[in-house]
Amino acid sequence: MTDEDLLRRYTDDGSEPAFAELVERHLNLVYSVARRHVPSSSLAEDVAQTVFIELARNARRIKSGTPLIAWLHVVARRSAINATRADARRRSREQAAAELGTASERHESAMKSRPSDWAEVEPLLDEAVESLTAADRAALLLRYFENKSLREVGAALGTSDDAAQKRVSRAIEQLRRFFLRRGVAATAGSLASDLSAHALQVAPAGLAGSITATSSIAAHATTGAVTTFTMTALHKVILGGALVAVVGGAVFEGNALRAQRTDMMALRQRADALATQGRKVRQQHADALSRLSEVQKRLDALAAASLPPADATIETQMNAWLERVARLKELREQRPDLGIPEISFLPDESWFQSARDLRLETEDQIRDAFAALRNRAEYAFNAKLRAALAAYLDAHDGTLPDDAHELAAFFDPPVNPALLDRYKMAAHGKIADVSGGTVIEQHSPLDFTRDTMWDIGLHGIGSESALSAYVIKAIESFTDTNNGVKPTSPEQLQPYLPAPVDAARLQPYVSSRR
Repeated sequence: MTDEDLLRRYTDDGSEPAFAELVERHLNLVYSVARRHVPSSSLAEDVAQTVFIELARNARRIKSGTPLIAWLHVVARRSAINATRADARRRSREQAAAELGTASERHESAMKSRPSDWAEVEPLLDEAVESLTAADRAALLLRYFENKSLREVGAALGTSDDAAQKRVSRAIEQLRRFFLRRGVAATAGSLASDLSAHALQVAPAGLAGSITATSSIAAHATTGAVTTFTMTALHKVILGGALVAVVGGAVFEGNALRAQRTDMMALRQRADALATQGRKVRQQHADALSRLSEVQKRLDALAAASLPPADATIETQMNAWLERVARLKELREQRPDLGIPEISFLPDESWFQSARDLRLETEDQIRDAFAALRNRAEYAFNAKLRAALAAYLDAHDGTLPDDAHELAAFFDPPVNPALLDRYKMAAHGKIADVSGGTVIEQHSPLDFTRDTMWDIGLHGIGSESALSAYVIKAIESFTDTNNGVKPTSPEQLQPYLPAPVDAARLQPYVSSRR
């Protein structure tokens, strides 16, 4: 059964065996991610338990088609980072510098025992993996973190073996570039080798069973008391020494009650037994629950305030960034006059890059933003167009098509020929007889004052400002019309342009051609 099948059985039927199978499948991955971020194996076990509790509680919210392995990786890294911060604060409060030093020495010793390349890669690995798209991340995790064959990767992703190989290779190349930008030079081959050898660590024996039982209780908990009784060591780290005096006997009694309750039925049986005792016992029990509720509120408050000021600022900036992306996509639907068909080829990362520093308050700002989007979209499309041209030439013995629309069937996957309406062949016949470098030209830019003109050649993709191309043609037309006399002012060029252009933008062209 696939992960999605097991998850559906768990959400629809409450199947504990299905959930246990998911834990068995992915525990080593979650534990490995946690272990790379936390200073001890025991804390990594707590993080793993927290991740699967999150899975149990949020199983119904995971959209169909979402690769579970990618979802678990993101949640594991986030939980491990939060656990590390909380653990550091607790150690500081308890002034356990010696213990922290010992853990640090153990971690450093373990790092030194590994290959030097891996020592540089490991601290950045999970951040690098999260930078991939969901599909590429899932392919990489299945191949190297769960040691699946390419056939198994393809089956899990619903693609062929070859497509899985291409996706895995692309993911490795993206990782290599990620590390290079951070000063870590590694080849694609060494990355693949290191991931196979070191990315996955085996979780301690018995952890899967413990996680399955705890996650089940947490997922079905209905009262604040039960939530408190299933607190993991990770929650106790967040709670810290600051609450010790407040909790007092409540924590002691809560621990005793938790030890007596292994599931919800045991909790209810114990509650019934306590209810038969005298007023004093009932009052003590009520007081304990009240204090535990207070602890839970404080725990929630600490969790809400767990981000330091720097991270809170980053989160605010990210939210503003996401709002700009949403606004851009909304404008795309509202303003079809600003879009081109090629925008459908833009990956999500290009929307984020375009929206990073945008302002969308005025018409000029909106037009500038969409010009940047069109430029990114055309570049992405032209790369696919060049690949389609190469495929066409292979299939037609090096003969160029008569019309650019003939290339639509050679895209991978094929595209609507209408996407090629703004492209024309600049050369014909045998490719071997083409003397110039340009084979395909783009024409009719949407906004000639802001857009880029593209040409696709044998050796790459070229571009120039559409404004420059149109102004140069206007100067040539003016000169021909006036018996070789060149223009001396921007106003003289306006009749030869598709639309009026600000004189200040035209002046440099006029001055350079006197």
